Amino acid sequence: MIFRSLFLFEVHRLLRSPIPWGAAALCLGLRLVATWQWLPDMSVDPASTSGAMLLLAVAMMLMANLATSRDMRGGMPETLGALSGHATERTKAATSAAVTVGAGVALPVMVVYLLARFAMGPVAGVFDPYEALGGVLAVPFAAALGAMLGRWAPWLVAVPVMAFLIGAFTWLNSQQSGYGGWFLPVVLFHGPDWPQRPSALHAVYLLASVALFATLALLRHGARPVRLVAAVAAVAVAVPAGAAATAAAPGEEINHRFETMQENPAALLDDMDVQVRERYFGRDARRCEKHGAVTYCAFHDYVAWIPSWVSAVNPVAQALPPAERDRLPAVRQSTDTWVGADDHEGRSITAFMMWGRAGAEDTYRAALASQLIRSVLGLRPPRTGCDLQGQSRALVGLWLLGQAVAPAPPEDREIQIGSSLFSSVQSPLGMVRYGAAELGYARKLLATPDARQRIWTHWDTLLKPGTTVEQALALLGLRPEFPAEPVKGQPCS
Repeated sequence: MIFRSLFLFEVHRLLRSPIPWGAAALCLGLRLVATWQWLPDMSVDPASTSGAMLLLAVAMMLMANLATSRDMRGGMPETLGALSGHATERTKAATSAAVTVGAGVALPVMVVYLLARFAMGPVAGVFDPYEALGGVLAVPFAAALGAMLGRWAPWLVAVPVMAFLIGAFTWLNSQQSGYGGWFLPVVLFHGPDWPQRPSALHAVYLLASVALFATLALLRHGARPVRLVAAVAAVAVAVPAGAAATAAAPGEEINHRFETMQENPAALLDDMDVQVRERYFGRDARRCEKHGAVTYCAFHDYVAWIPSWVSAVNPVAQALPPAERDRLPAVRQSTDTWVGADDHEGRSITAFMMWGRAGAEDTYRAALASQLIRSVLGLRPPRTGCDLQGQSRALVGLWLLGQAVAPAPPEDREIQIGSSLFSSVQSPLGMVRYGAAELGYARKLLATPDARQRIWTHWDTLLKPGTTVEQALALLGLRPEFPAEPVKGQPCS
C-alpha cells in the first residue's frame, strides 16, 4: 500500500515536469528535421533515431537521480523524507516510476516518428522491430542508472559526468573505434548494406541492465538475499548478452573497407560478410523492371524506389530520337559501403541507396538523369571536370535535363549519395560546366513547341564537339540573344 502510494506520487510528479516532455518533443523534432529531405529507409531509420533518444534518456536519468537522492542531498530530509514509508520503499517507488515514465514517454516518440516516416514513403529497407525497441529501452536504462547514482553517488555532478561519458563513448563507438561496443545503451551508426546488427541481443542486454541498476539502487539499503540473487541474475544475463552482441556485431570488414578500396577493390568481396555478399552481389541480388526503353535494377528491399528513378530518367529517354533509345544503359542500384566491388559499375547508370524528397528530390533526379545525358552526348569529363561552353552539346544536354528538372546555373557542390558517400558536381550535368548563354538558350528551347523535332532532325550535327552554339542557333530556330563567354576550364572533348 505504501509502495503504491509512493509510486503514484512519483509518477504524477514526473508527468507534471516539463523536462521529459520537452526532451521528447526535442528528440522527435530533431529527428524529423534531420530526415525530412530523405525517403525513409527502415534499414537505418530506427538505429539512427536511437541516437536522438539519448536526449530523452539523459532527461530521465536526471529526473530519476533527483527523485532518489532527494532525501539525501545535504544530509537533510526533504520531500521524500517527509513522506511515510521506509527508505527502501521510497527508492523502489522512485526508481520504478522513473523507469515506467521513461518507457511510457519514449515509446510514443519512436512510434510517432516511425509512422511519420512511413507516411513519407515510398519506404525502402527492412524494418527490425528490435532496433526500435532498443531505442525505447535506452531511456529506462538511463532512468535506472540515474536512480542507482542517486543512491550511491548523490552528488549533483554525477549525472552530467555520466551523460558526458555515455555521449563521448557513443560517438567514439560510432566511428568504429570499439569504445564500449554493444554495452552502450545506443549504438549509433549502421550502413544500409552492413551485416545485420545484433538488435535482439542488445534489447535483452538493456532489459537486464534496467533490472541490474534498479537492484543496485536497492542494495544501498542493505544486502538482502533476494536483492543479491536478483543482482547476480541480472549480471548473468546482461554481461553475456552484451558480450554476445559485441561479438556478433559488424567487425573488421567494416573498419578496413576504405583501406581495401584504395589498395585492392576486388578484395572487398573476399572480406565481406557472406550474407552481405549474397544479398548485394549474388546472382539474384537485384530485381529488374523495364519501363519504356530503360531497364531499372534495384536491390530487393529498394524496389519501391524504382518509380522515383523512372520519373527522373524516362522523360529524358523519351526525348531522345527513336534510334538512340535502342542502346540505352540500364539503371543499376549501387551499394553504399562496398563501392568498387561491383564489376558492372561504369557500364550502367548508378542509382543510390539514398533518395531525396520534399524539395531535395530535384537534386537526385538531376544526378541520375545527367548520367544518361552524359552517356548519350559522349561526355566523359575528367575527375576535375570540363567546360562545355560554346558547344552545341550544352544546349542539347540542358534541354534534355529540362525534361526531368529545371536547368540551373553551374554550382560547385557535394551531393550525399550514401550514409558516408558524397559525389562532387559542378552543375546539374555533373562535372560539366556551362555558361549563362547556354543556359539561356536551353530555357528558350524548352519553351519552343517545335524544339524536339528540330533537335531530332539535326541530332548528329548538334552532338559533334566541333559544332558551336552560334552554328546551332540557326538549326534550332533561335536568335542570338546572349553574349558568348570565354571557356574557363578544360574544354569537354
